[in-house]
Amino acid sequence: MKIVVAAKERLYHFFSAYAPQSGCSDQAKEEFWSLLDEKTAEVPSKDVIMVAGDLNGHVGATKDGYSCHGGFGYGSRNADGERILEYAESHNLTIVNTVFRKRDSHLISYYSGSSKSQIDFVLVKDRDRSILTDAKIVPYETVALRHRPLICTLKIAPPRLAGRALRCS
Repeated sequence: MKIVVAAKERLYHFFSAYAPQSGCSDQAKEEFWSLLDEKTAEVPSKDVIMVAGDLNGHVGATKDGYSCHGGFGYGSRNADGERILEYAESHNLTIVNTVFRKRDSHLISYYSGSSKSQIDFVLVKDRDRSILTDAKIVPYETVALRHRPLICTLKIAPPRLAGRALRCS
C-alpha cells in the first residue's frame, strides 16, 4: 500500500510493506523485493520516500560496512536482513530505527515465546534523514499478533496555500 501526502513543495510517499516470512519460497521473496524496488524507483527524486513495515529480516546490531545501517540494531544478521540492507543501499535509504541508540526493549519488535527479534523497520532517503527525530518500539503494547508498535517522530511542514485565505463571516 502507498499513501502520498502533500507538504510544502514536496510530496511524501509512504509505503506500507509486508515481506514474505523466512519459510516462504525464494520466488515469493524475489517477487516482493522486485515489486518494492520497482515502486521505489518510480518516485520522483525530489520527493520524500518512507518505507515502513514488517520486512521479516534481521539486519543485526552493527553496520558491518553498510551505510544504510545506523549502528544501533538488535541481534544477529540473517540472509533476509542482508536483502533489506541491499535494498536500502540501492535506493540510498537509511534504516531509521537503527540510527537512534535505544535499550533492547525499544528495538525488539517481535516476540514469539522465548524468541525475540527486530523485523519491523522504517526506511527514509538518506538526504531526508533529518525529518525523523526519533524512532522506537513501544514495549508491552501489541498492534498485531506478537508485534510491538514502531513509533517515529517526523518534522513535516504543512503545504503552502496559493494566494490568501478567504474569511467567511
